[in-house]
Amino acid sequence: MRTHLLHREDPYLRDFEATVVQVAEDTLVLDATAFYARSGGQLGDQGVLGGHRVLDTVKSPDGLSVLHRMEWNGTPPEAGDRLAGSVDWDRRHRLMRLHSAQHLLWIALAAEYGPEQQDRGGEISPEKARLDVAWEAPERPDAAALTSRLSDLVTADLPIKRYTTDAEGEHWQWAIDGHPPIPCGGTHVRSTDEIGPLAVTVKGKGKGTVRLTVAPAA
Repeated sequence: MRTHLLHREDPYLRDFEATVVQVAEDTLVLDATAFYARSGGQLGDQGVLGGHRVLDTVKSPDGLSVLHRMEWNGTPPEAGDRLAGSVDWDRRHRLMRLHSAQHLLWIALAAEYGPEQQDRGGEISPEKARLDVAWEAPERPDAAALTSRLSDLVTADLPIKRYTTDAEGEHWQWAIDGHPPIPCGGTHVRSTDEIGPLAVTVKGKGKGTVRLTVAPAA
C-alpha cells in the first residue's frame, strides 16, 4: 500500500491524524503521514505517534510505504486504530533549513566555479549539510567566497518554489528565481531568508573529490 505523504502538500504540518495499516515488532505503517522518510540524503523525521516515540522514519523496501521505527510505550496499537501524530518540529525545521542551504551551496558553487561541477552525493542532518563534489583542480574551492555568495542568496529573501513535474506527484523540483531547478522531493523552507546565516567549510575527500559542509554560522 502506498502511504499518502502529507509533507508533500505542507512541509510545515506538525500534527495530524491517520489510520494504522500494519504493525510489526518495532515498525508501524499508516495510511498517511507527515513524517518524512529518510531519502535524498535527508535524515528521517522523529516524533510521537499515539503516545509512542518515533525513533526514525524510512521507506519500505518497495518504496511505497513509510516505515515508522517505534519505541513502544506500553501496548502497541493495532491495524485500524486511529492515531494522533506529532513531528519533532525543532528537528524538522533545522533539516528543512539545511536542506535548502545545501541547494543554495550548489548554486553558489556553480556561480563561483562554473555549472559543470559533478555531484557525488551528500547528507542533511539537523546540525549540518554536506555536499561531495568531483574536483580535479589543485586548489580546493574557497570557503570564504562560497560563504559570501550564500549570504547574498539568504539576505535576498528569495521565495523557494516546490512543485511536482508529473501527474502522479512522484517527481518534485526545488527552485529559486534566476537559477536552474534542482530535482528534490525533500522538505524545505518557504524563502531563503528563513535559512539564516551560514558558514561553509571545505576539505578533501579522497582522490578527485572535495567535501563542502554548510552549517548555521556561529
